[in-house]
Amino acid sequence: MTKTRVMIDIETLGTDPGAVILSIGACEFAPGIGVVDGRTFYREIDVKSCKDAGLHVDPDTRRWWENQNAERPDGDTSLWSALAELKEHIDGANEYWANSPAFDLKLLEAAYDAVDISYPWKYYEARDVRTIRNTPAYQSLRHRGRKHHALDDAFHQAREIAATLEHMNGVVDQ
Repeated sequence: MTKTRVMIDIETLGTDPGAVILSIGACEFAPGIGVVDGRTFYREIDVKSCKDAGLHVDPDTRRWWENQNAERPDGDTSLWSALAELKEHIDGANEYWANSPAFDLKLLEAAYDAVDISYPWKYYEARDVRTIRNTPAYQSLRHRGRKHHALDDAFHQAREIAATLEHMNGVVDQ
């Protein structure tokens, strides 16, 4: 069975499920290839639409963004639209990777629940970047692009995991 792997990263205004999601980045990737051309997703989300859905802002996280050298995403896509588009874009994959699923996927699940859309992954399809990073086979790569940018971070994580899986398996894909 060919695996379809998707890396997901989010930027938020909180660290607990139910926090405002500022942006979502996702990309399909594979060992031997890295990020699959044309299989990327990025949306910056309107904060008001998140609050209207019942999501909250954590003051500590808002202050953290103020102290970063990164530009905080400030989008105009509604939370509902962004989540519906993400689901359509990544539905059907059989591995959903994040750094860590206990953060990115859990916060996305709470957002999906808030707008009454089912999320596209099953619990057994979640994969953790941190687990791979703690193996001797881990292939650390230089980060390209902006840090704290959901798509650039998803690309970076996908490239590292693809390289590590290729190194571990010694094959192009399984």
